[in-house]
This record gives sequence, structure tokens and C-alpha cells, in this order.
Amino acid sequence: MGIDIPELDDRSYEEYLEQAKKLIPAYSDEWTDFNPHDPGITILEVLAWVTETHTYQLDQITDDHREKYLQLMGEHRRLQEPASAQLSLSPPDAAVGERLQAGTRFLVTDGTNDTYRFETDHDIVLTDVSLERVVTVGATGRTDNSQENGTDGMFYRAFGNTVERGDTLYIGFDGDPFAAAESLTLAVDYHDADLPEPTEIGSDDVSFEPSVELQWEYLPPDGDSWMRLNVAADGTKALYESGAIELTDPEEWRFPQGDGDLIDIESSDLVWVRCRVETAGYEIPPQLDRIQPNVVSASHRVTVTNERLEQVASLGEPTALDGQTYKTEHTSILSADVRVNGERFVEVPDFDASGPTDPHYCLDRDAGQITFGDGEHGSVPPADATVTADYVYGGGDEGNVSPTAVWQFEDPTQSLTETTSLSDIEITATSAATGGTDRETITEALERVRQDLRTPYRGVTVDDYEAIASRTPGVRVGQTNVLVDGEQVTVVVVPYAPPDISTPKPSDGFLDTVRQHVTQRAMLGDQVTISGPTYVGLDITVSGQARPRYTDNGYEADIRAAIESFVHPLIGFDGDGWPFGRSLKTTEIAEQVTALDGIDHVSDVEITAHGGTTIDGTVSISDQELFSVVNVSTNLEVPTTDDRGR
Repeated sequence: MGIDIPELDDRSYEEYLEQAKKLIPAYSDEWTDFNPHDPGITILEVLAWVTETHTYQLDQITDDHREKYLQLMGEHRRLQEPASAQLSLSPPDAAVGERLQAGTRFLVTDGTNDTYRFETDHDIVLTDVSLERVVTVGATGRTDNSQENGTDGMFYRAFGNTVERGDTLYIGFDGDPFAAAESLTLAVDYHDADLPEPTEIGSDDVSFEPSVELQWEYLPPDGDSWMRLNVAADGTKALYESGAIELTDPEEWRFPQGDGDLIDIESSDLVWVRCRVETAGYEIPPQLDRIQPNVVSASHRVTVTNERLEQVASLGEPTALDGQTYKTEHTSILSADVRVNGERFVEVPDFDASGPTDPHYCLDRDAGQITFGDGEHGSVPPADATVTADYVYGGGDEGNVSPTAVWQFEDPTQSLTETTSLSDIEITATSAATGGTDRETITEALERVRQDLRTPYRGVTVDDYEAIASRTPGVRVGQTNVLVDGEQVTVVVVPYAPPDISTPKPSDGFLDTVRQHVTQRAMLGDQVTISGPTYVGLDITVSGQARPRYTDNGYEADIRAAIESFVHPLIGFDGDGWPFGRSLKTTEIAEQVTALDGIDHVSDVEITAHGGTTIDGTVSISDQELFSVVNVSTNLEVPTTDDRGR
């Protein structure tokens, strides 16, 4: 049941007027005419109306009040997000090797009278080569992923299902990408449709830096040795996410091709670039939708630089009055950098904590208005001040244009070479623009904050530490366990991984990120240690009987899959992962195997543990340990029809 909110004053206009009339005799014996035609009564009526109006206004909670409440809670409305799209560019021969700068603008029409402006997110060096083959070579052999790389709805793992040092991704081109260009830009589309989103905490300054190291190399068409490539930019964080990779001219350092490449490149007409794993440690083996040259990402936003702002409602030259307001040419501001006579001013939500000389301003992003202080709270720009701004505007749901939208350069006459311009480049959107969202409403922000109040941000209890570690920004945490010994707090983390990864292990970069995040939120005096789990290997032998006509071609794989799924650290046991420190009994293995369709019964289960303690068929482990299945062998009888009788 809700709490009734009292009114500040529940008196009506009529009540205000009657109370005022009753007070007249106390102040004047001569005022006896209380009819509406009396001028004094008319004035009282006006005052009663004004009083009722002001009381009503004071009694309302407006959006300004709600937004102020958000600020008191240390929060704000989340800004609109710009949509993004992947654009495939087809340059003329004369433009090969030219660089298209980040911030190149496009005009997009989507079947309406509205036109949207996008700009590129990164540089791209144009090339005339096409990607023909993608091959993965690892310890388990070679896999040709060329079809998966070029087919919508399919993805592949760049280095295979398990990534070790030396695993290699080969990319074959129909020509030499460095013949006419000093750089090669590759667009990488990471497949994350089946993965949870990494946690994002806006106020957290922790970011994930991979500890994985990759080496890109190039084999010239007439060469027999690999040459090291420089990585000028890597927007994928070592193939952890989608982005662009720019590779520059090979150095004069050569790597013998050797016999271990496992790929027949000498008899191929293709020119090869490869990516080798120097330092392994992926929590999730990199899974890609595609790698492509001549593809650039563009976002529904526009960057404006050095725009001179005009003062709002000023007469003549700007004066040094307090509360000056300036307006940008565009609205829906995403970010801004404001300068007054060259001095950089700082954006603040309000002037409550601003001093007389603080160079602060408030920004109304929706209206594109910049307001300065009054000399007491925030400094006042001098008369005739030059106010300039660099800002980014755009974003919103409207930027999610369809794949059939028409794209063109905003300035198609811009020259690329002496003989070519941007108009000579063909543009094709590979898909619809996605990711654009409108700015968060105040109601949505309040609901988010209300839910967030239930979320712990300080490590007081064991549950707090588990919740904090599981929400580390930039990474995907699958399971946590917290052990407390006095002031020593040990947090064991298991990274999220697909179900076919039976022993997820965190990399050094993953652990460093969790360590920074948890340490910032630990209680004073707590000594925090972050570690990954220890896996106790299991050799399991299952004896029993299969059902008739159940061949031995499939049941061993089914039994192993059932056992691995049961003890899996993320999906095992009751579906939320095998609990840290929980013992495993042979009877539990027997139950899992018996539940399979092809198994009649299980007569015996033997478990040999590589670690832990085994007593009477039960394997016990510590609170920092989990299980991994090393080997499963079966001794199952398969009865024939004759065994059953006729």
C-alpha cells in the first residue's frame, strides 16, 4: 500500500478569498462593501487567485526536480547512442592506396524526406585486393573457414576451439595488398550474438587490457620468408571485439616459413597475411563473422570543430552580464569542449559548488545551449569574449536506417588524387544501421537508479564481493567464489565461456581488470587477492550395459558429453555451474549416464582424481577448485537380438 502524499496547502481559491474578507474588519471599520464590484474586493480576488496558483506550482514535482534528485544520487540521464553501420567501399584503380580519414561524412536517405549524417569511425586505406581464403592452423590441424567468412549467419573461430601459442590465422588475397599501398586496413566483425554483454559501469575508470599478444606477418608474392608487419592501430583489442586493424609496410625482419605451417602456400596464387598467437590466454576463443578489406564503420554523429558561438538574445556586442547563454548551431549534443578567449571551461551539472572564479558552464544538450555563471557561482566571461566550441552531435533511434538506405558522401567533390574524387567510390551498406537509442527519459533513469540501489558497490559481505567481482566492466564473468580469512579476501573468478569450453581460465589481463575493480571497492584494511580456479582432472571409467542395437559408435561420446556437462563450471550441476568445493560422488555420475537414451543400466563407476581427495568413491575438492574431465572410458555390454530371445 502506497503512502499518501500530503498537499502543501489544500485551500481553494474560494477559501482564500473568504478568509481574506473575514480579516477586513480587523483592519478597517469603514470597509463594509464586500461585493465583487468593490475595487478592494477585486484586488483580493486577484491575490487569492495568485496565491492558489503559486501554491499549486510549489506543490508539484516537475522534471527539473526529478533531474535534480538524480544529481543528488550521483546519477544523470544517459545520453542517446548513435547507430553504426558497416560500409563496403569500391575505389577506382587510381584511388588505391589513398587514405580516407576518420570523420569523413556521409548523407543517408531512408525512403523519407529526412536525411541523416554519418561519419567514419576510423581511417581506412583503400585497396584493390579481395579476400579469397581464410584458413586456421593449430595443433589439431587445419580448417578452411573461407565459406564461413563470406556467408551471413555463419561464424568461425579464428584460432580453433582451443588457442595455444603458435596457432595461426591465414588470410589469402587475390593480389598483393602492399603493392600500391603502405597500409592494409582489415575490418573485423566479432560474433557476439550468443555471448552476454560485458558489464558497463559508467563511473568506473577500469578498462580491460588484454594480455594476449598477436603477431601479424606477410609473405611477399615472390618471397620464401615471412616478414613482420607493424600494427598501426588495433580497434579489436587483439581480436576480443569488432573493430578495424591497420597493418603497415613489413619490416626488414624475416621469419623462416618452415614446415610447420601446414598450409600449401607455395602452389597457391594468393598472397598471404597471417596472424600468429605469441602469448595465449583467451577466455573465449575469438569467433568471427568475417574479416574484410575496404570496409569502414560509420556512426550517426557529426564532429564540429572551432564553432564560434553567438550569445542568445544579446543586443549588439556581448556584455559581461551574469548568466550569459550561448547557443550551438546544432542540438542533441553528445560531448562538447568549450573555450572562452582560448581558455578551456569545464562542464558542470549546475553551479551549486562553483566558486566566483571557476571556469564552469552548464550545457543543455537537447537545446544546444551553454550557460555561464553569475560571478558568485561560476565565473562570468568578459565583455566581447570569443566563445568557441568543439562538439559532437547526433545519435538517437532515428539513425537505425534500413539496409536499403541510399548512402553518398556529403562532399562528393572532395579530391582523392589529381584525377579522382570521393564521387568515384561506390558505397554499399553491408547491413542496416543498428545500436541507435534515444536519450534516456527521466522516468527511465529513476527506475534504473531505483534498481541500482539494490546493487552493492562496497565489499562489506561475501555476497557483496561476489556481486562486485561479477560486474567488473569490460569482461564477462561466469562464476565467482569468495574466501575470507581474517583481513585476507580471496576472490576466485571463472570467466564466461561457451559450453564447449570445459575449463574456462582467466588471462592475466582479465585478472588484472577484476583486481582493479574489486580493490577500489574493498573495505579499508581488506587485503584482496584475485585468482582463477584450479581444475582437478578426472579419469572416469563407466561399466554397465547399453540397450540392444545401440552401436558402440556413439555412446562413448554421449557419455563423455553428459559427464562434462554435469561438472561444467558454468552450466553444470543445477544449470548455474558446478559449485566451488562441492564433492563429486560416483552415484551422481551413474545417474547422469543412466539417464541417456542408449543406456540400460550402470553397474560400476570408477573415478581417479588428479588432485583432491578420494574416499569411498567420493572426490572432495577445496573451495578454490572445480572439476575437469580428462578421460572417459567405458566398459558397456551391448546385447544382441539373440541375447534377448525371440
